[in-house]
Amino acid sequence: MSEVDPLSVSRRDTVKPRKPQRENGRKKYEKLLDTLESLLLDKEASEITLADLSEAAGVPTASVYHFFPNRDACLAALAERYFNDPAEQLEFFPVSNEWAGWQDMVETFCDRARAFFEANEAIKKVKLGPKASWAVRELAQENNRRLAQSLQTALAHRFELPPSGEWEQRFLLAITINDALWSLSYTRFGRITDEIAAEAKRAATAYLRLYLSESPLRRAP
Repeated sequence: MSEVDPLSVSRRDTVKPRKPQRENGRKKYEKLLDTLESLLLDKEASEITLADLSEAAGVPTASVYHFFPNRDACLAALAERYFNDPAEQLEFFPVSNEWAGWQDMVETFCDRARAFFEANEAIKKVKLGPKASWAVRELAQENNRRLAQSLQTALAHRFELPPSGEWEQRFLLAITINDALWSLSYTRFGRITDEIAAEAKRAATAYLRLYLSESPLRRAP
């Protein structure tokens, strides 16, 4: 078992937001995140400073630094708000829908995830931007793991998946492949282009074909 690098741990602690316990502090904290979200509509994450945030929110600089020791901590707090809020998670697979095959379900999953990010410019920049911090990437990976579990549950509800204890990891890797191409598109073009979105779906589906047959047995309704 490998030892934890103390330096790595200390660096992680420097990008964690300090969440307030009192009501007044929570209101300031949420106001700062609302303001950051507004600033991200016109600027890239790397262009925003804590001084900008303090001025735009009308919150003393000392309070900003109390909650967020640096910009990465602030961006991580915004990512956590999106990824941990059940209201922000999409219902990808309504029970009433009939699917032609698992490939159709995976592609629909990718389409709806893309629509979510296109509708939320701030979190799209925070997650897909080229300078995302380790904290944001870790939160995104945790969120992807939850989505992978949802995808596994949805497919297993409709199809007989081959016995394996690794399906969650396989669906997580498929989602990660899709995300990697989205990040490339955002870095190059400032958006997720239709061409790369289509390529990302093909790549995720091609990976899953290594483990899933084209037409697995369907479960009874």
